[in-house]
Amino acid sequence: MGSLRERLIECAFCARLEVKRRRRGLHRRFKTAGFTSHRLGKILRSVLEGGSMERRRFLKYAGAALAGATIGVVAGRQAEVTSPSQIITETATQSRTVTETTIEECTESTCCSATLRAAAETRGILVGAATSSSFIGEARYRNTLAREFDFLTTENEMKWRRIHPAPDQWDFEPADTIVKFASEHQMKVKCHNILWKDERTPDWVKAERSREEFLRILEEHVQTLVGRYKGKVYAWDVVNEAVDTNEVNGLRRNVFLEKLGEGYIAEAFRLAHEADPDALLLYNDYELESADSSPYRKARSDRIYKLAKKLVDDGAPIHGVGLQMHLDAWNCPGPVDVAVDVRRLARLGLKVNISEMDVRITEKELAGTLTERLERQRRIYHDIIAACVKEQGFMAVTFWGFTDAHSWIDEEFGADDPLLFDENYQPKPAYWGVMDALLGE
Repeated sequence: MGSLRERLIECAFCARLEVKRRRRGLHRRFKTAGFTSHRLGKILRSVLEGGSMERRRFLKYAGAALAGATIGVVAGRQAEVTSPSQIITETATQSRTVTETTIEECTESTCCSATLRAAAETRGILVGAATSSSFIGEARYRNTLAREFDFLTTENEMKWRRIHPAPDQWDFEPADTIVKFASEHQMKVKCHNILWKDERTPDWVKAERSREEFLRILEEHVQTLVGRYKGKVYAWDVVNEAVDTNEVNGLRRNVFLEKLGEGYIAEAFRLAHEADPDALLLYNDYELESADSSPYRKARSDRIYKLAKKLVDDGAPIHGVGLQMHLDAWNCPGPVDVAVDVRRLARLGLKVNISEMDVRITEKELAGTLTERLERQRRIYHDIIAACVKEQGFMAVTFWGFTDAHSWIDEEFGADDPLLFDENYQPKPAYWGVMDALLGE
């Protein structure tokens, strides 16, 4: 547990979030720090006319909100105190009756709602993170992941090279660990991914063989993999990064294209749907935001849209598209451009998700102090997510990790701070930018 001051501030924030979450149901707009007796009276009357369950729910959250209003005043005054010895002031002492009797309840119930997953719930979307089974054993990692997110993506555990490295060898344990963790914490799972590029496909799959034999291997792989998790996972990234605008046909060269032709993508979706008819099946790719200033991005965006439209028109069981959103703070698309792509994909009847978001702010590329670079990062996270959550068909935002303690960016590009929590699992400005975007602020 933190200091009294930290807990007061946290509870005040929690109360604010709880009020926001219930504005729809109560059809009243009131602020935690002081709703009028007139409005409160109208709300109470409407609630008292309802059932006993409605009354209990309202009283629980109204009580937390009222406590939070009192606590918020104290916390505001406490924030002005600079000397550690003055943190517990006369004002805090006077409020001790209310805080000491409610603080534990707020910490255990209301405060657990002051999270990204609770904020996302107010918009009817999912908020997730890519995770690795090897990190789940770490307490701070595990606790933060379970508290903040309701949508997990398997970062590497489901990729062909990792889970099916040899014809008669399967390694399900790491993937099973993530699926079990998600189930225990009321989280949905997106499995990533079934088919990708040659570098992530085992050599034995790429060996010389007939088209028929290759198709048999593909069918067996998909049926075994997807079938094992039928009813246990929510979605699959069926095909990942199939587009390459440098190629004549706009598709990346790989063993699947070589053996089965352009139809391999539709075939993969068909096989996955057969193995689990209830799973959400997605296509996933990068740099598809049609920024007017980037002909490259516009070409990729148009080619991915064309691929998705063809799959839909041909009756393939594709249900959505993932926009990866690995961004550089010094050169990234604007929120309007991202929203345009979400909108036109949604018009095909597809669900759209941000699937792998992170924002690089390395001092080697981005000028300014650390504070300035973190603020730039916060704005990018906020503005893009805020634009997307307004679009029909937008279903989720997933970050490629959540703490700077574990990010692929450091290994691939060098030291950086691309995610929402720092290496000590403390929320960064980016976290609050995402929170505000989810809450419509």
